[in-house]
Amino acid sequence: MTQATKFDPRLAPLTQQVKSMANPQQVYYDKAGIRAEKSEGVWNLYRYEDILKVNRHPAVLGNGGQGGSFGHDAPLIPLEIDGEEHAKWRRILDPLFSPKQVALLEPQIRGLARDLIGKFASRGHAELHDEFCEPLPSLIFLRLFGAPIEDFEFFLEFKNGVIHPEGETVEEIEANMAVAGAKLVEYFINYLDERRKDTEEKNDVIGVLLRSEKDGKPIPQEDLINLIFLFMFAGLDTVTASMSCILAWLGQHPEERDRLNADRSLIPAAVEELLRYESPVPSGQRHIRAEIDLGDGLVLKPGDIVHAFWAAANVDPTHHKDPLTVNFDRERNTHMVFASGTHRCLGSHLARLELRLALDEIFDHIPDFVVEDPEKLVYDNVSVRTVQKLPVRFTPR
Repeated sequence: MTQATKFDPRLAPLTQQVKSMANPQQVYYDKAGIRAEKSEGVWNLYRYEDILKVNRHPAVLGNGGQGGSFGHDAPLIPLEIDGEEHAKWRRILDPLFSPKQVALLEPQIRGLARDLIGKFASRGHAELHDEFCEPLPSLIFLRLFGAPIEDFEFFLEFKNGVIHPEGETVEEIEANMAVAGAKLVEYFINYLDERRKDTEEKNDVIGVLLRSEKDGKPIPQEDLINLIFLFMFAGLDTVTASMSCILAWLGQHPEERDRLNADRSLIPAAVEELLRYESPVPSGQRHIRAEIDLGDGLVLKPGDIVHAFWAAANVDPTHHKDPLTVNFDRERNTHMVFASGTHRCLGSHLARLELRLALDEIFDHIPDFVVEDPEKLVYDNVSVRTVQKLPVRFTPR
């Protein structure tokens, strides 16, 4: 499959090489040894320090360097906005996802986790992706965001349509993304009209955005749609992916699983280490506007496209000690799971909280869960690294 006019990381050779691998870490490790290479006119960067330098450079654009994406022509806010405009949006959005704000969700997250586990705990077996990893963060996000929970299946259909579009050709993929995107835009145009008629002041994200101002004026409808479009697939996909990877790894390493269960104080460090090792979002793109000298003869030129592999940076032996070993006692875990620099992930605090609480509740109710047959795990490493099929067994409760 060849690239379309716009660069799509999902179609990159390395992405396609590892797309269904259960353990792609060795491949990424080997690439970090290469450092960088050019493929189909795009610079692939693999080392932590190089990617960090690019991410923090003022003459670098994010995804917006090539316009809209994911089946939506307008720039997605804030992912595809750069410069001062990006800073303005982050000043509006960051407080909505601050550690203090997301901490208020703990009772909801724990309660929903218990409800979900309660549906399968007595069976002694479960398909954790479908029964736990997908509904838990997705339903929490919809409540936080202010989108109707009763339309959960519609939102999942949209998310899968733009993150994991079907199609045998680039044209089919882009057409399917556009169809899914158009449905969501139409849905939220109508939904925002209904929310504006509601006289009750609500403090969910949509309610706050409807009352917010940018440059002294209410946020325009088009900008609200561009915000919502990004939030809906980011909020419904990445934490699910992260949770499935972490539970799949622990289910295959019972000694480390039992260690966490015995000492819950290790859970935060374990979450960080497993995020580093699994890298649920494997890569991202950047667009170069001015010459950047990365040293040792590696120079990026204006107009260059960079495909930055966070997954390779997270197992880069020039930055991490013994990176292919999962070590919950790692002293300095400076991973790049949530990207870095200007476009660092807005929802990182929420993701961390959900992952920590999910593990705590799993240990409370099905502590001896195990992946009996790793061959039955189904991995998808395109766009996000997800364990799409995660069958486990445990002692019935």
